[in-house]
Amino acid sequence: MRGKRKRVLFIMSVVFLVAVLMGCEFEETNVEKIKDLDYTVCDEGKLPDELMNRINEKKKEPFKLTYRTKDYLYIVVGYGAQDRTDLSVVMKELYLTENAIFVDTELSAADALTLADNLVTYPWIAVKCELYDVQVNFK
Repeated sequence: MRGKRKRVLFIMSVVFLVAVLMGCEFEETNVEKIKDLDYTVCDEGKLPDELMNRINEKKKEPFKLTYRTKDYLYIVVGYGAQDRTDLSVVMKELYLTENAIFVDTELSAADALTLADNLVTYPWIAVKCELYDVQVNFK
């Protein structure tokens, strides 16, 4: 009886493992650039209200998000609370591959250190580009 129970348990384990592995899908992201994407940097007044609300909710911590409308894709990167007033976010790269959009930004500062007394800034960048039905990867 013990042997039969072990065999049944073994078979059930193998079936479960096969089912789990068959349900997994591994998609390799191709990083070969097809083209650089044209984009527009958007200030607060040019963003949809819902997106601006999400930015305001998240801006105290570093964040990355995307927002789609029926016509456009918005990509937003924020660097969280900073005690400097001379910071800006720069879009280094925004390009399309076969199955993804790649985004690379950096936080840039003026040459001289400008500390803010009791002032906190929340540097972020929002760009609008053509709508693509692919995932967005942040570098």
